[in-house]
Amino acid sequence: MALSLIDGLVFAFLVMAMTLVRYDFHTHLVNAPGMFVCSAIALIIFLIGGPLGIYRGRYRRGSTDQFAAIVGTVAVGVGVMWVVEFAFANQLLIPTSVPIAAGAMMIVVKSLENWVRRNLRQRSLTASGASRPTIVVGAGNQGMLALDMIAQDTHNEYVAVGILDDDPAKRHLRYNGTRVLGPIADIATHVDRTGAGVVIIAISDLQPEELSRIASNLESRPVEIKIMPKLSDTKNMRPEPDVHGVTDLRHRGFRDVSLEDLVGRKPISTNIDDIASAINDKVVLVTGAGGSIGSQLCRQVSRFDPARLVMTDRDESGLHATELGLEGSALLTSEDLVLGDLRDPAFIDALVAEVKPDIIFHAAALKHLTFLERFPEQAIRTNVGASLDLLDAALSNDVESFVHISTDKAAGATSVLGRTKFSIERAIASIAADTGRRYMSVRFGNVLGSRGSVLETFVAQVAAGDPVTVTDPEVTRYFMSADEACELVLQAAAIGGPGETLVLDMGEPIKIDDLARRVIALSGRTDAQIVYTGLRPGEKLSEALLSPGEVDSRPKHPLITQVPIAPIDLDLLKGLVAESRDPQVFTRRSQLEARLTGLLDPEPQDTGAGL
Repeated sequence: MALSLIDGLVFAFLVMAMTLVRYDFHTHLVNAPGMFVCSAIALIIFLIGGPLGIYRGRYRRGSTDQFAAIVGTVAVGVGVMWVVEFAFANQLLIPTSVPIAAGAMMIVVKSLENWVRRNLRQRSLTASGASRPTIVVGAGNQGMLALDMIAQDTHNEYVAVGILDDDPAKRHLRYNGTRVLGPIADIATHVDRTGAGVVIIAISDLQPEELSRIASNLESRPVEIKIMPKLSDTKNMRPEPDVHGVTDLRHRGFRDVSLEDLVGRKPISTNIDDIASAINDKVVLVTGAGGSIGSQLCRQVSRFDPARLVMTDRDESGLHATELGLEGSALLTSEDLVLGDLRDPAFIDALVAEVKPDIIFHAAALKHLTFLERFPEQAIRTNVGASLDLLDAALSNDVESFVHISTDKAAGATSVLGRTKFSIERAIASIAADTGRRYMSVRFGNVLGSRGSVLETFVAQVAAGDPVTVTDPEVTRYFMSADEACELVLQAAAIGGPGETLVLDMGEPIKIDDLARRVIALSGRTDAQIVYTGLRPGEKLSEALLSPGEVDSRPKHPLITQVPIAPIDLDLLKGLVAESRDPQVFTRRSQLEARLTGLLDPEPQDTGAGL
């Protein structure tokens, strides 16, 4: 009511002021009763209009909607004055132009009030230190949305002090009192001048090189870099109530720079309908469910309403984390969590016989290349032996589908890791050729954020103040997110044919040296160094997705190559596993590795496209 009274008095005053101006302040020419009647109309209109909507909480104070309501109320007041004026046409109350002039001035006054309030608020927040001065990078739609979110934040965590954009046409743009200060290249200068402590990147397609350049320009400055995600990235954002119980999404979308931002890959899309039909109402068994890929695979599978999802691993802490991520609690009492070692054939037989899965996703494996070069017998026992035992159990229990998680290191394999994975690709091809079952493998490369991944290592090294170790300045690798990898694994399970290896499209390979420099730049550490250690035994300078002779054919999905694989002699492969379990194998590691290589090196027979 008080705000309505104040605005009504202001409007009434403007009516009197514009009347006096109209007569050049010759008061003897003014029809005083008529002027006071029109002033009273101005006051009454706001006293009525305010409680009915303008100031009753229907509109946020200072918002465009409230301003439009004020303009409408002023227009109604001007209209009523005109009606009264025409009703008393025989005696001039006030000149017809006065209501228009007074209405226009009222709108100017309210605009000035909003501008002053916004700027005083910004200055007070900045001066008090209650809010963090923030520069928004990008003056497009994303940037405007970021400014709106900052302005509407009831917690006042950030206060915008400037915008940066390279578009010359936006050089003089102002939005909500915040103006474009200049190009992005001058970010360090504007951070120093404004005292900004936060930089929000609000450009949806910003390249990782540009992000790295921004971070490099801010070296030695205590500035936090945040990302404004696209609206599609926030669709699953969970709103949280504030202390008053009011739901507030505000700047929850401002997130830290992620590993995906450093790689800069565009997200891959899949055919959800195919996946849903393959998983829905099926009993699914996931091995290695406590690992990075296995746990994410469980989360993806659960989206498609399987009849049952059974998760097994020998890592009890990993299973605990997986259940916590799926259920929000981890009591470890569910019959669908199974603790056990796949290197125990009796455990595998009992597990598969009890669960009777329709689909097995086999993600359990040893994966650290350098370790497996030193301990090839461990790689063969786990990656080959456990996989063969699991395949035998799947056949004995009539499992419909089997998906083996392989690696790009299996293509043209030069390492123990790659050869063990490729040997199972070929073993699956042999079984599929004999049985016609939909048993297949899926190859992909480095998964962002997975345990022990190179980017995680870089982040840890920088945080610890250690040098960042890169094997070679020219080494490249393929990367994808865990979400993408697992979703495409499910897609492959829906479309793959018996014995095929499905190779997932991961875009262009990324230089590891570039990634290391981006991590360093974003850390703000000016003293961090890169140390080149040289390629280790079994490592390649660059990975391939296909072996020599394999054809990139994508008959069912534009992002999945379906490769027929040559079978292998399963008896010889099982003999190799038996040899790896010999207690004296530690003295014959080189011979064991040579036997594994010999099994795979002969030129495979052409299997045709029917596998």
